[in-house]
Amino acid sequence: MNMLSCLKGFIATVDCKSFSKASQKLYISPSKLSKQITWLEGELKVTLFIRSTTRLIVTESGHRLYEKALRLFEQLELIKKIATPDQVELKGTIKLYLTVTPAIPYLTSLCIEFMRQYPKIYLDINVGSDTKELYSSAFDLAISFEDLKHSKLVCKKLFSIQRNVFASPGYIAQHGLPQTIDELPKHNCLINSLYGLQNKWVFNKKIIHVSGNFKSNNAGVLKQAAVANVGLLWAPYFSVYEEIKNEKLIQVLPHESSPDINLYAISPKSIADEQKINLLLNYFCEKALSEKIATSFIDKHNLKINTNPEN
Repeated sequence: MNMLSCLKGFIATVDCKSFSKASQKLYISPSKLSKQITWLEGELKVTLFIRSTTRLIVTESGHRLYEKALRLFEQLELIKKIATPDQVELKGTIKLYLTVTPAIPYLTSLCIEFMRQYPKIYLDINVGSDTKELYSSAFDLAISFEDLKHSKLVCKKLFSIQRNVFASPGYIAQHGLPQTIDELPKHNCLINSLYGLQNKWVFNKKIIHVSGNFKSNNAGVLKQAAVANVGLLWAPYFSVYEEIKNEKLIQVLPHESSPDINLYAISPKSIADEQKINLLLNYFCEKALSEKIATSFIDKHNLKINTNPEN
């Protein structure tokens, strides 16, 4: 007999709690289903059911086989999708958890563009700053600055970004444009108190100690202050992407670089290879690369990314 057919019959019997109902579901006779289960028990040398006149009881071995058989068929479905990606219409919901506050506006705009391309994929986006939530597995995909190590999670580097200095045209008109990083202490600098750096702006050349009359632990608040001509902003490029496009902010000292900051994609192991999740990550990476937001790219072997970062 065919092992997969017998396993399908076994799963249906467990789900329906009855040979007759399972056989109806599979459009086969009860006698054929009974033979499949008997063959399976003989092949595996275990008892899968305790049969009585009133009910069907699944044994401990039966429960173990049921869980493994379900996973087997899930993997087979993934293999089918990999084998025929162009023929599969992707659909379903991706539960997305974002902890990277500066990236939320940019990633949200990418999500909206992604949904326009794949209208049958729904996105359920939750935003939070508590990294403990990442261990709950109540999400399909999380984007975080944290490189998590957990037995039930897969954590992969998505791409790297850098912080840059930005200012509004109004601020520059009033206070001038700094020509070197050594001139930054002479300017009113917006202080981000969230990550513990406080008044330290870290560049690859040196650490600059800055000061200013406006401090916040929220990237959006600091960006709003920068647009309102309050001071210079030191932030990741993607956090001010729309403001740069709309010319509300401009990059200051573009020749200066800062240490890379890595963004990580985190998924429960059981669904980390789902095609729709990898498709969304692929989209994030390709857009970040084309818009010059990413300074280094994910290993293509890590996430099946098709874009060459040198192109």
